[in-house]
Amino acid sequence: MLENEVKELRVLAAEHRNTVFEMEDKIARFPEQEQKLTAILADLHTDREALRKLPIDPERKLPVFKITIGETEYTDRKEAAKALEDAVLAIKYADTPVKVGSFQGFNLSVTVNSNMMGGGMSACLQGAASHTTKLIESFAHNLNRLEAALYNIDGRIERTQDNLAKLRLDHAEAQKIVAEPFPQQEELDSKEERLKVLTDELNQAAIETKKNAPKREKTCYFERAKMKRDAARLAKKPRTPKDKPKSKDKKQEIE
Repeated sequence: MLENEVKELRVLAAEHRNTVFEMEDKIARFPEQEQKLTAILADLHTDREALRKLPIDPERKLPVFKITIGETEYTDRKEAAKALEDAVLAIKYADTPVKVGSFQGFNLSVTVNSNMMGGGMSACLQGAASHTTKLIESFAHNLNRLEAALYNIDGRIERTQDNLAKLRLDHAEAQKIVAEPFPQQEELDSKEERLKVLTDELNQAAIETKKNAPKREKTCYFERAKMKRDAARLAKKPRTPKDKPKSKDKKQEIE
């Protein structure tokens, strides 16, 4: 049915408009997002170059362990774990980053999160970029977490590059969608015009039919009501003596 076809096309047109609005929003936010990811990527490359300059432990094939807690530098992991634990336990304020030292030349701050913020602890290593990790109750393992936050920088660079490439691809696709009109617009316009003509013809036919219909006698509502009341009153009216059958007189006549 033509009317249903028009309704379906209008729904598709509305969906297309909504998609265009979403794509326009993506396009508007693209410059800021691209700039942010590009800056993060540049900072990560800077930090990777700094890490590459660190001396390597031949056994672990990682940079030689070195951490500063307060004013003291530690190269022994056990002593470092104890010093880090003491520094964290001395933190008095929740939800506020507190600098406790540095690790491999990156400033180290720890945040003790309140229950409202989900609890737990987190650490941030600040170089050109920020490198964060969650801390646990075992501070010996927390040293491993700090190392992973820094030394897995290649994976983070790769993920950031992927995010930037996807952002640019989505931006190009959004521009393409915005530039293209609704593909069934011509069909919608044509069917809407046909529906309008058909509707006008049906309305005109209805008007002519009504105009040519025989006129019915109209009885005033109040007149009909009056007639009903009169009929009811006559039906309830008691009969007069002359209307009653004269059975007694007839009996006398027979006698």
